[in-house]
Amino acid sequence: MATPLEMADLPPEVAALLWAERAAAAEEWMPVPDAECDSDPWACAVGADGSAIGRHIAGGFHAEDLLFEWERAAEQIARWQGVQTRLLAEALDLAVQGDTAGSDAELSVRNMAAELACAVGMSDRTIQQRMSDAVALRDRFPATFEHLRCGRFSRSHAQVVLDEGTRLGDDEARAAYEKVVLERSSGLTVGALRTVAKAVAEGLDPVSIAQRHASAREARHVLVRDVDDGMSELWALLPAVLAHGIHDRLTQQARSVMGAVADQGDAVEGGAVEGDAVESDAVDARSLDQVRADILCDVLLTGHATTASIDREGIDAYKAFRPIVQVTIPFLTLMGESDAVATLNGRIPIDPETARRLAGAATIWDRVLTDPCTGDVRAVDRRFPTEDQRRFLRARDEHCRFPGCRQSVWRCDADHTIDYQYGGRTEPGNLAHLCRRHHSLKGMSAWTVTQLPRGVLEWTSPLGRIYTDQPPPTLRFLPDS
Repeated sequence: MATPLEMADLPPEVAALLWAERAAAAEEWMPVPDAECDSDPWACAVGADGSAIGRHIAGGFHAEDLLFEWERAAEQIARWQGVQTRLLAEALDLAVQGDTAGSDAELSVRNMAAELACAVGMSDRTIQQRMSDAVALRDRFPATFEHLRCGRFSRSHAQVVLDEGTRLGDDEARAAYEKVVLERSSGLTVGALRTVAKAVAEGLDPVSIAQRHASAREARHVLVRDVDDGMSELWALLPAVLAHGIHDRLTQQARSVMGAVADQGDAVEGGAVEGDAVESDAVDARSLDQVRADILCDVLLTGHATTASIDREGIDAYKAFRPIVQVTIPFLTLMGESDAVATLNGRIPIDPETARRLAGAATIWDRVLTDPCTGDVRAVDRRFPTEDQRRFLRARDEHCRFPGCRQSVWRCDADHTIDYQYGGRTEPGNLAHLCRRHHSLKGMSAWTVTQLPRGVLEWTSPLGRIYTDQPPPTLRFLPDS
């Protein structure tokens, strides 16, 4: 009798391994004591009673088979995540072994993180954080590490145990926390496990919530994360009272604006106000969430809750701040003759109308001349004379030129590929933007870099691996056919 795995296009040794797993599972589902069943366990699994499980198994890939394979795949993925975690922990051990200490140890860890990151196309900052988490998981939460190694739950579940239990400095309290959480972890989603872990840690934490909050306030920050379709998320970590207060105030203001518009509309319909006296935006179709977001932008950027105040006060409303953004826009798009995409900081596309509005309010312009075939930057000029080479590099690089790093050029150094003190010339062919992290990695470790024609950087790691970083954009703007 043909088995489902015999129908699959698999190497014989893999099919045999998977077949053994499934046969063992079938035996657990329905034990078969008869020795005659050894020749065809699937047929015997059906049994005289024609059980549903047996029929599905004998009939091929059905729901139970799929579920079995799904569970095994999840288990194997978790096991491999355990292997990765072990390797990351060992990488950190390797980086700090010997007599390295202080800044040398930090540089050694950065060096190892960069090596691992470039090998798999990831950010070295992400890898360095995962190395630190891996060591903490292995050394401070050994039972959780064992759960991951055996495939009992995923790396995300293990991260929850680590995140919520890290604050427990006492070894006994941490062990008690881990024991209780793991006992309750079976079948829980990551979100549900976090709720359980947070409650258990709270009960075992000897430090009061007031003391912890005072420390946690030190970590407050704001960040921007780019998403799709020309949008970004503005995210802030704030004390809960302030965060909820801000949200509530925005809600009150949004409802006030929506209520005022509604009242104005009612007045028009009732004849109390002439239709010509009502502005065109009196009918507001925005949702409460949309109005909240608009008020947040107005208040933070201008100090006013409505754009009408900006229109009245003109440029004075903008003097409280001076943002710096780099918008790259094709000339025909700027002229309104094309809708070719523009980009913000070389990272996220923005719609042409927004790009044109930004350009209209800009006080500084860079004209970037590109190769019509490859899109490579050939020259940069500007009406007002300043540092031409820096403008050229900003237009060419757009971000740090270490593989995988996206730090904006505004937070980078214009670094000499061949050091100036060793005869390196100050010209675009020997300059590239590097953030402070990777600038120090280049100057203080065994990483080396060579700049090839057209601004291509060829990085060589301490282990001899070569990684090439191409300057963006390569084919961003194409000529109209």
